[in-house]
Amino acid sequence: MAGAFPVPAQAATSGGTLAIATANTNLDEEYAAGRANLQPGGYVSVKVSDTGTGMPLGVQERVFEPFFTTKPKGEGTGLGLATVYGIITQAGGAVRIYSEPGLGTTVTVLLPSTDRDAQIAPSPQAEPEGGAGRVVLVVEDEAALREVTRRMLDRAGYRVLTAASGPEALEIAAREQGPIDVLLTDVVMPHILGREVSDRVRTLQPGVRVLFMSGYAHGLLSAQGVLEPGLNLIEKPFTQAALLTKLTDVLAGTPG
Repeated sequence: MAGAFPVPAQAATSGGTLAIATANTNLDEEYAAGRANLQPGGYVSVKVSDTGTGMPLGVQERVFEPFFTTKPKGEGTGLGLATVYGIITQAGGAVRIYSEPGLGTTVTVLLPSTDRDAQIAPSPQAEPEGGAGRVVLVVEDEAALREVTRRMLDRAGYRVLTAASGPEALEIAAREQGPIDVLLTDVVMPHILGREVSDRVRTLQPGVRVLFMSGYAHGLLSAQGVLEPGLNLIEKPFTQAALLTKLTDVLAGTPG
């Protein structure tokens, strides 16, 4: 199965084509032996190719490193491909990049296939009690996720303040006349990282509890010094039930 689409502007400033192809494949022992963590057997192959600018060998060798990015400061975290690599390898698969400057890039992903039936997920647990008017300041630079989170909390009875950036959150915390019960902030954002936002909000709201949210695992964030171990974190994407349960736990703990 294959398809072609326009290339995003970051990959090809003058336009181009993005081709996606999928296939079933079987890897023999010889092929698997030359690639760490791969086992012989059936796989699904996903190949994504673009006609963009490509990348030199030195960049290819580092693209899966956490926090490595070629984008200007404030425009990229360098965590996207590191997260992709982690998800694929944890699933028993592999990912490779082939690229030449001026000739585009091809990313090939191999994921183990199975003939087993899908497991039916257990019924979700009952949602915890609502917020009863408690105030949550949500700091999230992605507009769609910020709005979804706002609606989740609003339905549960919280009074929700929203900010699209760290500086905006600090302005809200400074002018809010009453106490803010919880700061719910993304970890990796432009301008100010979530950890600094929490430190500065606590000077304005000394009794505030803090819950971080991120699409990256806590282990990866703590290993790179972005978020200390032991701090409250909910991983994206999250359900309303998971968020409310986490907030209940955070509110029952000590401030900070």
